[in-house]
Amino acid sequence: MLPALWHRYIFLFGLIGLAAGMLFGTVPTSIPQIILAANWLLEKNFSYKWQQLKSTKIFWVLASLFLLHLAGMLYTQNIPRGLDDLRNKLPLLVLPLILFSTKPLSAKELRLLFGFFFFSVFVSSICCFLVYAGYTKKVIIDIRKASVFMSHIRFSLFIAFAIISLLYYSIKEKSMLVKATCVAMTLWLLFFMYKLEMATGFLCLIVVGSLLLVLFSIRQLNKKMAIAFISVLAICFLFVLNQAVKSLNMFDKMSDNSANIMLGKTKNGRYYYHDPSFQTAENGNLIMININEEELKKEWYARSPITFMGLDKKGNELRYTMLRYMASKGLTKDSVGIASLSNEDISNIENGYTNYKYNINSGLISKWREFVWEYTKYKRGENPSGHTLSMRLEFWKTASYIIYRHPVFGVGTGDIQDSFNKMYDEIHTKLDLVWRLRCHNQYLAITVAFGFVGLVLFLFYLIFPAIVLRKKLHYLYWPFFLIALLSFVTEDTLETQSGVTFFIFFQTLFLWLASANDPENKKEL
Repeated sequence: MLPALWHRYIFLFGLIGLAAGMLFGTVPTSIPQIILAANWLLEKNFSYKWQQLKSTKIFWVLASLFLLHLAGMLYTQNIPRGLDDLRNKLPLLVLPLILFSTKPLSAKELRLLFGFFFFSVFVSSICCFLVYAGYTKKVIIDIRKASVFMSHIRFSLFIAFAIISLLYYSIKEKSMLVKATCVAMTLWLLFFMYKLEMATGFLCLIVVGSLLLVLFSIRQLNKKMAIAFISVLAICFLFVLNQAVKSLNMFDKMSDNSANIMLGKTKNGRYYYHDPSFQTAENGNLIMININEEELKKEWYARSPITFMGLDKKGNELRYTMLRYMASKGLTKDSVGIASLSNEDISNIENGYTNYKYNINSGLISKWREFVWEYTKYKRGENPSGHTLSMRLEFWKTASYIIYRHPVFGVGTGDIQDSFNKMYDEIHTKLDLVWRLRCHNQYLAITVAFGFVGLVLFLFYLIFPAIVLRKKLHYLYWPFFLIALLSFVTEDTLETQSGVTFFIFFQTLFLWLASANDPENKKEL
């Protein structure tokens, strides 16, 4: 056995390595956890560790989520998939086991850990931005592919939490250099989130940030100033909500647009095709009028090698992408219309962009437009395959049917995907096979697997520690906790390595520190 001080250094190295490494993919996430586990075993002193764990009820609450998945193996049908899920969920047990049987971090060690975390978020964002900007020569058609280390959505959660934490330290720290660095990194990460269309993280940031500002104003400002501040926030929220509701009709026809006049023949004397029943428009111009496919096809092949009846680079029907793009410019869909397109326009159509005003550089505006388009299509009953929002509605609907069939204990740890596959066939979903995925909602995922019994236990797992330790918890626990709860609505966060590591690392870290009796740590908290 190594000297105790060495084991402490190895522990800190592993913990800081995990805080930094989980931003960079599977291997950098796994190796620090292996180091922490190996060090914990080599350190021995198991009787002391057992006494520490046995007397800490928060540890057992944290361990209960893994134990729930273990219990779900008793009635699952798909054992191999269940075992794979347990392997993926192992951090839910391992990290609480190691941390709650180890001496807590000092205030200095905690600042160092967060410093590495912030630096890693910053470096990871720089790397992804270089990919997005084309410096790596990787062609980016789908903006999500620029997030090269993990899911675009998962990364946005890291960034949202990092931004709030950086603002906290910019206020708390005395050094002007540290303050300036925190503010500069915050501004960069906000710009990065906007450019890479990180809608989930941005929404979490706005909601959680607003709640924290309201709480701050109530606690720190006098009554009149607090009311005024909250009123301003409420007005801003209502204004944004009003604009969002108004934008839901962005694909409606504008009756006064000259491009909406149905013409008889093209310049070459060929008849136009019209479908006036299809009322969806781009920039107010109807998509399915003034179309001559013969001319479109001939002129398209003179400008592009991509098959007219094939797919664009985003995987959508190229012909339809072309019609939408030409409608956005108010063009007739014929040889004259194609001739009016620039080389940049042709490239945009090939790359799957459906409106000349919006491309890869449009940021979150383009993402909101995409959501509204998906909502419009879903209302018409079209195939939701490949569309972020409308597919989730289909996932959630399918999950509700499975829960109705297995309400008490669910289908078991390994049978979630099998149950979805079976239910998709039963309800005759329009989803293509490749898009027949799981819940994309953690609350539903738990209920599908373990029934309402499992959901109650999961909610207890989340809420009980926060209530018991509420007066001792670090300030940053609350933004992390709220971001996690919000992410569970649109993502099954705990079903991937990056998601489960992000959640259990900070969940365990904050609860471990709050449970500790170290005087120096109490001062920091």
